Amino acid sequence: MCDAFTTGLAVFVVILLAPLLLVEILLLMFCGVRWLPPLSCMLNKSDLEGELDTSTLPPHPEIPADLLEKFDKVVMQGMLWLRPKGDDAATRVKTMCEAMLAYNVVQTVTDAPAEFQGVYWMDGNKIPEELVCLSYAFQSVAQDGQFVIAKVNSALSWTYLNSSFGKFIASFQESPKPSGMQAFAFESDKMQNGKIWSCTSFKYNEVNWLTSLGLWTMERLEGPGVNFKRGCYWFDKAFGRRLEFGSYNLRKIMNEDCTPVQPAYDDFVQYMSSTHKALKMVVPAPPGMQTEQASN
Repeated sequence: MCDAFTTGLAVFVVILLAPLLLVEILLLMFCGVRWLPPLSCMLNKSDLEGELDTSTLPPHPEIPADLLEKFDKVVMQGMLWLRPKGDDAATRVKTMCEAMLAYNVVQTVTDAPAEFQGVYWMDGNKIPEELVCLSYAFQSVAQDGQFVIAKVNSALSWTYLNSSFGKFIASFQESPKPSGMQAFAFESDKMQNGKIWSCTSFKYNEVNWLTSLGLWTMERLEGPGVNFKRGCYWFDKAFGRRLEFGSYNLRKIMNEDCTPVQPAYDDFVQYMSSTHKALKMVVPAPPGMQTEQASN
């Protein structure tokens, strides 16, 4: 009863402050203004320090020519994207996953745990983003007992639907040359509970505006397979986890060796065959291909 009252009160306060918060969020997005109250009192700051040692980052592998031939090249907002060919969803899903892994799987002495890496489905995400490849990720220096994995932003790591809304989100979020990283800070190397900091550079304390607005979590779920709840808790500094909106489940569908993870893989193929049977996925092409496109 008390918790329900508190949640209701939190929602009421947000509604009451909504016009002011909207203006301040727009100033945060486009001007980087972070000091205006009341929003300034609700913004998060990273509890991680320092900078990722990029000297440990090997270059991305080349995508095999025969695999690249299985894609159409499409241009949206002056940027080059890859869209898998094929008449059926199963073929397109397989092609997309294999290309994402071909470009992002590298071997270093600081590899993240194998169960973390691979291709994941953002199951339940209301934004038309479908797959994410976490393989260009590296175990970082532990801080305050936290187990930290840094995923460097890269091409062929985040897909979008080729719907009108999907294309809008894609053009808003992506650029020809990816930059920054996502830092996954878990309580331990068991990776049961963690939070995500999206950084605009390789410095852990330079978080983007969206990360500042809430708590973004990685909460391990029971199997089969590898699954995490991707919790989205807005304005958590003021309301804790009461304002949850946009959460979804990350379900691993393919390992780094391109073997499917069941039942999530078949579930995703069915999802793309039914819910999105008229749509395909697009993914940003590598920077080298972007440069070639721009020069033509």
